[in-house]
Amino acid sequence: MLATAVLFAVLFAGAGILLLSRSADPAVRASIVLTLEVTAFITAVLLLTIYTVLYFYVISPLRMLSREIRIISDINPGYVINVAHPHFLGDIPKAAGDIGAALMKARREIAEAVSAGSSDMEDRKARLDTILSSLREGIIVCDDKAHILFYNPAAKRVFNNSSDLALGRSLYKLCTASPIESTLALLKQRSLRSPKDRDTDNGISFVCSTLAGTIISSGMRLLPAVPGLSWSFLFVCEDISRETDASGRRQNLLRSALRGMQTSLTSLILSADSLELLPDIDTATRATLEKTISADARSLASRYDVLAREIEELEPARYLMNDVSSDDAVACVARRLEEKGLRLTLIGDPLWVRTDIHSLLLLLEFLALRIHEHAGARNMEVETLLGDKRVYFNFYWPGEAVPEAEIRDWKSRLPEAFAAHTVSDVLERLGSEIWSSPHHTPGFAILRLPLPSSTRQWEPAFPLVPARPVYTDFSATEEAAETSPLRDLPLSTMTFVVFDTETTGLTPLEGDEIISLAGVKIIKRGIIVGETFDELVNPGRSIPQSSVRIHGITADMVGGKPPLEEVLGRFHAFVGNAVLVGHNAAFDMRFIRMKEGRANVRFRGPVLDTLELSRYLHAHTPEHSLDAVARRLGVEVRGRHTALGDSLITAQIFVKFLFLLQEKGITTLGQMLEAVRQ
Repeated sequence: MLATAVLFAVLFAGAGILLLSRSADPAVRASIVLTLEVTAFITAVLLLTIYTVLYFYVISPLRMLSREIRIISDINPGYVINVAHPHFLGDIPKAAGDIGAALMKARREIAEAVSAGSSDMEDRKARLDTILSSLREGIIVCDDKAHILFYNPAAKRVFNNSSDLALGRSLYKLCTASPIESTLALLKQRSLRSPKDRDTDNGISFVCSTLAGTIISSGMRLLPAVPGLSWSFLFVCEDISRETDASGRRQNLLRSALRGMQTSLTSLILSADSLELLPDIDTATRATLEKTISADARSLASRYDVLAREIEELEPARYLMNDVSSDDAVACVARRLEEKGLRLTLIGDPLWVRTDIHSLLLLLEFLALRIHEHAGARNMEVETLLGDKRVYFNFYWPGEAVPEAEIRDWKSRLPEAFAAHTVSDVLERLGSEIWSSPHHTPGFAILRLPLPSSTRQWEPAFPLVPARPVYTDFSATEEAAETSPLRDLPLSTMTFVVFDTETTGLTPLEGDEIISLAGVKIIKRGIIVGETFDELVNPGRSIPQSSVRIHGITADMVGGKPPLEEVLGRFHAFVGNAVLVGHNAAFDMRFIRMKEGRANVRFRGPVLDTLELSRYLHAHTPEHSLDAVARRLGVEVRGRHTALGDSLITAQIFVKFLFLLQEKGITTLGQMLEAVRQ
C-alpha cells in the first residue's frame, strides 16, 4: 500500500510539473493546481479505503488464521478453527480445519497401530521367550567374529552359568575355537559355491569341548544376511558329557569283561581238549576236568549276564557324522594352507564322504604339513577316487614316498597343538588308515587316506517336479447361496485360510490320496504365524518312490497317522467361517471333495485361487506357477513341496495380491470374484 501511495504521488507530481510548465496563464495554472489537489485527495481517500477494507477483511483474518493453524500444527490437531471476524477468505478456514481433523485422525490411527503393533510384538516376544526357555538345547547367535548376539536360558545351563556367556563376549571364551572355526569355514565355502542354494546343506553337527572340560554336541547354521553383518551363525549346543562318560564306561567294561573271560575261556578250552585227547584217563581225573569245565562255564555265563545288564543300563552314545563333499573340505584346508605359503589343489571329480568333518579337516591339513616337512613340496594335489564304497583321498607330490617308520611317528602326534587325541586316535574314529608308496609316474609319490563313502554318492538326481494338472471346470462361486452373504464384505477385514496338500500322485480318480494337509490363517491382511494347521495323513495305500522324492514323506512317516476322514474334521473346525485360498486350488479341492461325505463335513464357501488371481493381475506374463509368482512378487521360497511350506508361500502371495487389487479399486469379495470371472 505504501508503494502504491508513493507511486501515485510521483505520478501526480510529474503530471503537475508537466502541465504547469506548458501553461503561462495564471488562471489556467491555478485551475490545474486545484484539479491536481482534488484528484490527489480523492485518490488518497480511495487508497486509504481500499487498505482499510483489505486490512479488516483479508490481512487481519489471515493473521488470525495463521495463528489458528499454528495451534493445530504445534499443539492440538483437533483444535477447531474459529475466524469469527468478517472476512473475504471463503472456504480457506474450513479447509484448514479439515486438514487439522485429517491430521488428528492420522495421528490417532498411527498411535493405535503402533500400540497394536507393540502389543503384538510383545505377545510374540513372550511366546518366543517361552519356546526358547523350554528348549533343552542351548541356542547362541553370533556374528562372523563369534561375538555373542543372543542366547537362551538353556545355554546358561550348558555352560554352567559362566560369566563369559554374555552379549558381546566371544564364543571362544566358552568353547575350543578350532572345531567352530573349521565348521564355519566349511559352511561359508558351501554358501560361496552355491549362493542361490544357501539353505541347502546349511547345517553341520559336530562335537567340541568347553574350556571347562565338558563335552558338548553342537550344530551350526549360517543365518540370512542382515544389514551390518557380513556373516552370522546359529550355534546349538547340548551337554553330552554323561553320554561320553557312558561311552567310556562301556569301552572299559568291554575291555575288563574280555580280560576276565579270557582266563575262564582258556581254562575251558584246555579242559575240553584234555577230555577229547585223553579218552582213557581215570575216573577221578575225568571228574576233576568235568568239574572245572562246569565251573568255567558258569563263570562265563555269570560274567556274560553282568556284562549284558550293565551295557543295557548304559545310555547309548551318539556319533555325529555328516555328509561332506570333498571339494568343500579341500577348499577349506587349501585356504588355511595358503597362509603358510603352501598350495593344495583338488583334481578330478568331487565325491561325498560321511565323516566327522572337524576331524577330517584337521587330518587333511596335518598330512599336507607333514608332506611338506618330509619332501619340501610346496605344491600338492589331492584326488578323490571311489573304490569298494570308500573314498580315497590321494595326495600327490614330487619326491620320495614317506617311510613306514615316519608314518608311525606321524600317527603318534597330535593333529593340532591343543588336541586331545593323536592322529592314530582320529584315524580309528574315522575308520581309516594312511600309507604311502611311489607313484607310477617316476619322481612322484602318493599318500592314501580312505574314508567311508556317503550314500549320497548313489542317490539319483532329484527329479523334475511334475506340474500339477490345472483344472478349469472349477468355479470359486459354485455355491452361490454360501457366497452371496460374503460378496459385500471388504477384503481388508475378512479371514482367510490358505491351504495346500501333498498327495501320493496327481490323479485322485485313479486312487491317489492326500498324505499331508496344512493351512495358514490370514486375518485383516496379516498372516497369523501361530494359527496353523499341519497334519500327516495315512493314505491307506503305498506311496510311490517318485512322489517320495518330491515331498519326502515315506510310508513309515504316515503309518501311525489318522485317515483323511478324521483329519478333514479337524481341518473343517480350523477353517470355521474363513474363506479358503489355494494355488491351483481346484487340484486340492478335488481330493477333499471325494472324502467330504465320509468325513461328514462340507466345504461349500468360496474357494479363491491365487493362480487365477495371478492371471488377472499379471496377464502380460505366461508364468503363473507358484515359484514364478513368488519370484515376481519377491516372496522368499522356503519349505517348498511341503504342505505347510507351500501354504506359507501362497499366503504371502495372497496378501500382496490384496494390496494390488485395492490399487485397482477392487475392495470387496464380490468385486474380486467378478473381476476374476471376467
